[in-house]
Amino acid sequence: MANFIHFSAAENRPTIPGILISGRYKRPYGYKVKRSQGTKDYYLTYTLSGRGWFYNGEEYRECREGDVSIITPGTPHYYGTAEGASWEFYWCHFVPREQWMNLLQFPEPLKGIKWTHIENRSLASRLYSAFSNLVRYNAETDAFAERLSLNALEEVLLLISKSIADKTQNLDPRIEEAIHILSQHFTRSLTVPGIAAKVNLSPSRFAHLFKEQTGEAVMEMLIKIRLRHAKKLLELTSMSVAEIALEAGFNNPFYFTRQFTSFFGCPPATYRKQKQNVHTHA
Repeated sequence: MANFIHFSAAENRPTIPGILISGRYKRPYGYKVKRSQGTKDYYLTYTLSGRGWFYNGEEYRECREGDVSIITPGTPHYYGTAEGASWEFYWCHFVPREQWMNLLQFPEPLKGIKWTHIENRSLASRLYSAFSNLVRYNAETDAFAERLSLNALEEVLLLISKSIADKTQNLDPRIEEAIHILSQHFTRSLTVPGIAAKVNLSPSRFAHLFKEQTGEAVMEMLIKIRLRHAKKLLELTSMSVAEIALEAGFNNPFYFTRQFTSFFGCPPATYRKQKQNVHTHA
């Protein structure tokens, strides 16, 4: 046990909601941490590469690339780099805001240690980016740093919760990837064959699987995403209907107006006037 880095209960940090400390480590075999009485905060890790391990005094489990763990307050724990490996991971000690507690409800295979695995590639990329922002903002000292780091941590927790929710819905990872493409690149000229190629499926198999799992056709979902974006632009900007049509990914303003009217029950110009009247009389 002499090789462990020891932390005592006296070293526990204050429990004011927020981020206490965060970072990114790459540690060789031999790295070990011991907290025999646990901590007052939550300890979150996201494994980027290699292998590590966690032990709660009774049960042991290895972590690999894509694994997320959260050690809950008061849980005795030990962790380190697995034998014959190195371990690269993001980490964060934090005390959750009250509104975050529902984001921490996920599987607990080891008593006191929550655990999940991020399978979807696009979601993993987004989680990596959010964690990178979290560590960067948390290291800064300007007036905006704390709020930015808290927003980044909330994004991290939301993305983890989204991954768990997606598994519960049993969505195929390739369909998840396709939905992400539609959501992030809806202004582009997207086609079923083009998206199918990106998720390594034939167009016919992709179209069938997408409809089966989401209840909507690919292009049907794309149009809905574009229309919802256009609705926000009508509410929040003074752009013309033709400009909004292009901004939302519709090349033809007349087609846009027809689709918008069918979906929302009135033409874009009428919708804008109705919203403006509501704000005027509020």
